[in-house]
Amino acid sequence: MSPDEILDRTETCRTLGISRQTLLSWIRKGKLKVWKRVGTGSNSALLFDRNDIEALKPKPQPAVQNVNGQDAVSSAV
Repeated sequence: MSPDEILDRTETCRTLGISRQTLLSWIRKGKLKVWKRVGTGSNSALLFDRNDIEALKPKPQPAVQNVNGQDAVSSAV
């Protein structure tokens, strides 16, 4: 695996828009798989496969349009 295909803990949190606590929770629950753990204990480095992380990223929601064909959010202003 090439280095650009690997994310560390900080990059993973930033990519997913989650906190470190949420990241660790997702690992415990099996929602997220650690590709490689370097070291032992709470100071170990956690590395993740970029493809796994990209698959978990929230998908952008399409804009909701009202009956006039305008974005519902922008027309409410």
